[in-house]
Amino acid sequence: MLHKHLFKKYFVTSLLFLAGLVIGFSAISYVNTTFRIQHVEVFGGTTVEHKTLSTILKNLSTLTTQVSEIRQIVTARFPTMRITRSEIRYPNTLILTIENEKPLAFLRTDYGYLSLSKGGTVLKKERTTDTPHPFISFYQTIHHGEYQVGQRIRFAAIERALLFVSLLADEGYQTETVAIDSVDMIACKTKGFEVAFSQSRGIDLQSHELRQIIRQLKVGALKVERLDLRFDKPVVQFPKK
Repeated sequence: MLHKHLFKKYFVTSLLFLAGLVIGFSAISYVNTTFRIQHVEVFGGTTVEHKTLSTILKNLSTLTTQVSEIRQIVTARFPTMRITRSEIRYPNTLILTIENEKPLAFLRTDYGYLSLSKGGTVLKKERTTDTPHPFISFYQTIHHGEYQVGQRIRFAAIERALLFVSLLADEGYQTETVAIDSVDMIACKTKGFEVAFSQSRGIDLQSHELRQIIRQLKVGALKVERLDLRFDKPVVQFPKK
């Protein structure tokens, strides 16, 4: 009788345990299958990029995949692409808004030039003697073969030069050439005038000074030949009469 009682007791317990395992496995399998990216909606970019993104992002888990992981995957395939919006709609849809970084300036190398984004990312490499604008010449030799598309330029002076080119563009002036020919001066030449920026003075301070001077010039309809922002007081040079 005791053996029958024990058999009945452990049989029921074992049966319940096995049922729990089956239910648990089924639930895990359902979640694992259902909560995976099956639809990728992309805004921006080209049709080819949309298809590629859909292929490389499909079947990632929508429960465990982080936005940072998605960015890494996208950047590995498209080094010059930025994700401006990322949204997961459960259970299986990923929505992305993308944009490709645009060239802001072109850095001279020993064998052509590197096309750079505002943040200093190499967008393209060209082996040519042509000089697109704005063209940056640097006092140190930049070796063409040392950089690849998607890599960032790590020279502080070049990063500053890109910021100054962008600043001038915001004020309505297209930079033609940038000369970084010393440890302190970054000379940006536009069609109208030249601006000598400092590498050592604060960027925000120089930006403020430039905006103030340009406003005064526009209000007075004045022409200027050169602005020098390397000193405590900006130096404004007007054309000779």
